[in-house]
Formats: sequence, C-alpha cells, structure tokens
Amino acid sequence: MAIEFFHNGKRWKADTPEEAIRLRDQLEIEDLREGGTPDWIDDLSHDWTSEVFHTFLKSIGEQQKAAVLFMAEHAGISSAKLAKRLQLQSEMALAGVISGLSKQLKAMDLEPDKLYTVKTSWNGKRKARFFFLRDSFRQAAETS
Repeated sequence: MAIEFFHNGKRWKADTPEEAIRLRDQLEIEDLREGGTPDWIDDLSHDWTSEVFHTFLKSIGEQQKAAVLFMAEHAGISSAKLAKRLQLQSEMALAGVISGLSKQLKAMDLEPDKLYTVKTSWNGKRKARFFFLRDSFRQAAETS
C-alpha cells in the first residue's frame, strides 16, 4: 500500500518510506530552486553555539546520545528503526528516550524542534514516524 503525504497542498504517493523521504527531499530542493522556503530550512543556528552543544551532550544520558547519533547517521530515520538500533523492545520505550531528550532541551530553554523534527506518514492504517536531525545541530557538531 502506498504512503501518502502532502507537500505545498498537493498529495504525493510513494511505495516505501525511503522513497517517500527521497521524493519529499527532491520536492523541497525544487522549492529552493524556485525561490520557496521549505519547512526544514533552519535559520535558528544561533541556538547551537559550541557551549550549548557541549552542555547538551553532557546533560543527556547514553541512550539519548545514541539516539542523536543514529539520527545523525541518516537523513531521516523511522521510529521503528531507531528503536531497533537502540535495542529497545518497542516504540513506546523509544518514547521514553525521546521524552528524556525533550526534558533536557527544555531545561536549557530549547524546544525539541531545535534538535529534530518528526514527520508522520500513513500506510493504510499504519502510522510511521521519521526523525530528522536539524542542520544547525549537525553544523554545531562539526564545528565543536
């Protein structure tokens, strides 16, 4: 069954989550070429200074660090794959890891969407969530 998503008010279909991600990325690149601004453009890079980056890494647990690392290794990673990579028994357990990340971010006066975004796709009645690490965080990691 096809995965459907909306982009700029149009419905798009893909056969697999990976294909949906590639198509969405391609559509957003085309938006840039046409002068549009896709929703993933991250103009808030000042939030991830070297000091904030290091403080954040010191404040999170090992599973949270591993989750961020796995997000960094992929353009987008599904919650099912992330749970599996973290050797968690369920996506519900993953919710606890993500909750821990959110709490640490909020303690630093940062919203979770400064670190990552979550996109949801549907395949019939099955919901799939994909995590995308923000470019500003990736840049902070590269320069720190």
